[in-house]
Amino acid sequence: MTSRRTTIFRQLIFNIVIPTLLALLIVAIYNFYNTRSIISKGNDEKNTIISKEITKILKFQDIAFSLIDGELNTRFKEISTSLVNDYFSNTDNVKNANLESIRLKLGMDPLNEDIYIVSSDGVVINTTNKPDMGLDLFGFGQETKNYLQGVFKSGQFDSPIFAIEKSTKRIKKYSYQPTRDGKYIIELGAYSKKADDIIQAIEVSKNLLKIETPGIMDVELFLKADYVFCMNKDVLPLENQADTLLRSFQDKRTISFIKRTGKFWYQYQYIYMERSNISDSSDNVADANVKDISGIKDTLRIKDKPVSNLYKDSVIRIISDRTAQKALFKIEAIKFLIVFVLTILMLSFLIYRKTRQITLPIIKLVENVDRITNGNLRERAEVLGNNEITRLSEKFNMMIAQLESYYYELEEKVKERTIKIEKQKEELSKQRDTLAEKNTQLNEAYLEIEEQKKHIMDSIYYARRIQTAILPSFTLLDSKLKTYFIFYMPKDIVSGDFYWMGEAENKVMIAAVDCTGHGVPGAFMSIVGFNQLNNAVQVKGARKASDILDELNKGVISTLNENTGDSSIKDGMDMTLCVFDFAAQKVDFAGANNPIILIRDNKPVKYKGDRFPIGAFVDNKILSFTNNEINIEEGDMIYLFSDGYADQFGGPENKKFFVKRFEDLLLEIHNKPLEEQKELLKTTLFNWMGANDQVDDVLVIGVKI
Repeated sequence: MTSRRTTIFRQLIFNIVIPTLLALLIVAIYNFYNTRSIISKGNDEKNTIISKEITKILKFQDIAFSLIDGELNTRFKEISTSLVNDYFSNTDNVKNANLESIRLKLGMDPLNEDIYIVSSDGVVINTTNKPDMGLDLFGFGQETKNYLQGVFKSGQFDSPIFAIEKSTKRIKKYSYQPTRDGKYIIELGAYSKKADDIIQAIEVSKNLLKIETPGIMDVELFLKADYVFCMNKDVLPLENQADTLLRSFQDKRTISFIKRTGKFWYQYQYIYMERSNISDSSDNVADANVKDISGIKDTLRIKDKPVSNLYKDSVIRIISDRTAQKALFKIEAIKFLIVFVLTILMLSFLIYRKTRQITLPIIKLVENVDRITNGNLRERAEVLGNNEITRLSEKFNMMIAQLESYYYELEEKVKERTIKIEKQKEELSKQRDTLAEKNTQLNEAYLEIEEQKKHIMDSIYYARRIQTAILPSFTLLDSKLKTYFIFYMPKDIVSGDFYWMGEAENKVMIAAVDCTGHGVPGAFMSIVGFNQLNNAVQVKGARKASDILDELNKGVISTLNENTGDSSIKDGMDMTLCVFDFAAQKVDFAGANNPIILIRDNKPVKYKGDRFPIGAFVDNKILSFTNNEINIEEGDMIYLFSDGYADQFGGPENKKFFVKRFEDLLLEIHNKPLEEQKELLKTTLFNWMGANDQVDDVLVIGVKI
């Protein structure tokens, strides 16, 4: 891919002019934004000063409310104690009591002071303030509910600091004291002229701040109890900003943004203030002024006492007019664009003139070079003047002369190399023919091996048919063993494990045999074992389990060992043999290395065989097997098996299944139907194997008595 052609003039423009202009542009933009940032920072600092002034005013308000609260606590304590002890010592008629009359008797102000009777479920059932009749105080929130329940529990007088009355948004003082029987709460509420004056004075101070600060359109204080409100009834409503105000409370952070309304730009700043709660200090003032009227000192405080909604967090909203500032930014931006455009035009004109003077000699050199590149290496560049371009032309001519010499030399070498490559090509062709012949020979050998493999596999499959044919049929097994299962899974096409059954004198004989090895060698051993078992019962007349194994042992040794020398075959078989006498409720058992397991009443019993295999002898003496006579009962479960199941590798750590886990599995499944037991053994084995190969033939026989 060829790169796009350019000129020196363009390179000067792109490499010098444009970077210079970009640098100027970046500096100008930086100055513009830095100026705007300084102005914006000044506005933010002005708003911060206003918020600090309002914070000082609110602290003054808190201190003033604390003092007023202490005075009212003393009066409320006296009135509340009189109501509880004198008027409502018996609360049977509290719902119908004439609270207006009682209020006059106690010298309370009918215009500013009210009495409320609150039931145990938080409902106002009697009051001098009729609009609040039936009001559900528990509905104010979980905090209020917990507090009132704490008042009921304490049995004492309690008076939180001022709160905001929701319906009027006026400051109001409340107190709470339960009746003696604990069924009702006597609630007192009172407006305070002093508190109203303080609120009015704060509004005046806030308005003065707004008037004295240039650019400030509005300053408002918002408080949050169960809802967000402003104590200024004439607060300026703003559409679509209720969510912004609520988010400032929830996130506890300052939110600031600028919005255009018509031709004017306004900045809205919501400054979050986490106000300290002085309810504890007000309680201390109240405690200092409250006299022990009832004779019982009020030392119990309400643990769930709610923080007054007047003293929760607050947000100051400041609205500033940024129209003049925006206009100033616009004028500065226009000035910047005019200066920038004039600078570009002036620089472009000057650079164009200078670059034409520089590039004219170079253009002539390029024309000469073009003629040389057409193929005539004897062409030379024109040398003019005495400058860098002149020296460049001279050097270029020297380079062309040297290149001409190299060209002719290279042409000769190419001819020589071509002749050499032709010879190599002929040699490669001969080698290719030789490789093709070898490949044909390999293919013929492969086909011959495939044919031999087919003959071998056909022989093995035929051997499986023979081995399958000598195994006892299920028809025969069903006629002799009513309840049984056989789980038989050879590792290869033919197996070294096999099962055998015989019958004589009303006795049923069944064996699980594991010949040495698996596959074809194991299959040959299984035929020897099958024939010798039949010979032991049918010819030798053996009936006891140990006698059958002894005769089998002799027959195998005789068949596989003509002498006891080193050339004799040392292979044999492990097995378990059971001879069932169902009429006598007995079973004879003998084993070569392998045990049987009997499970009765959910308890397993393992009967171990002798610790030597079939085909073993010591010091030229043939060993004898031990006979185990076992009494059996109806419901007993007997298992015969080879070692293939326990030796299978798998599981999460790729270990053997092991005998202990196999015995636990048999105990777990022994009460299930026999076909289900067989299926569970199969499923468990495959799950354990996972991606592993089967390591040995598997044989498990289960017989239920």
